[in-house]
Amino acid sequence: MLTYDNTRIRLYENFIREVVNGVVARIDRDKLSKENKIFLSKARERFCFDDDKGWKFLTSCLDVIGDSQFAIVAFLNRKNENGRLFITGEHYLIIYGIVTAVYIQQQSIVKLADLFKVGQIEALKSSFKSLDITFLRHCISAHPINYDNRGQKESYKIDRNSVNDKGRLSVIDHSNNAKEYDIFLSIDDYITRAEDCMETISLKLISNCYGTAHKKKKELIEELNKIKGEGQQIHL
Repeated sequence: MLTYDNTRIRLYENFIREVVNGVVARIDRDKLSKENKIFLSKARERFCFDDDKGWKFLTSCLDVIGDSQFAIVAFLNRKNENGRLFITGEHYLIIYGIVTAVYIQQQSIVKLADLFKVGQIEALKSSFKSLDITFLRHCISAHPINYDNRGQKESYKIDRNSVNDKGRLSVIDHSNNAKEYDIFLSIDDYITRAEDCMETISLKLISNCYGTAHKKKKELIEELNKIKGEGQQIHL
């Protein structure tokens, strides 16, 4: 069974929080007052945000990533329970919930990457958009009757008879064509991409805040190595 606090997404989230808190702790509030500066402006300078709103977006992104991870872990752990995964009457509640949780997490990760100027944001968006779990969110949860396929409106629905205890379901399009999806495998694909992105964000944060502090950079990268796993070294 997965433990929330030991998932890589959660560990990366906490790592980013710790680095951010370390930077904030060194901000001299008395000096800010003398310089007639507000904290938001100083945060913009220290974290290389585009404007003073960056700090609020940062805290919101980290909270959403953590909150949505609770939902994702809870869903994945159902796979290991002895009871039924999909209980009659809860099919759609569970499916709508998990695809939404994944989507709001990925959007928060994209915003976090943009805040720290990771670069290639459009490519990152396209990467997430290409995932099955994102398509499922759009076609069965957000836009089942008005899905926009390159300017053409389409409709989709879940085949009620296809939902099973192994996390599989079929989606029927407007032409009555059906395609089967495995939600667990779809989430696995997402998690791999999300973890890579959180690692990249962490590295960019280190670079932004400790560009010339080589000793500190080395210490932080060693912490990241522990998150990613033994033998999978990260190089800045």
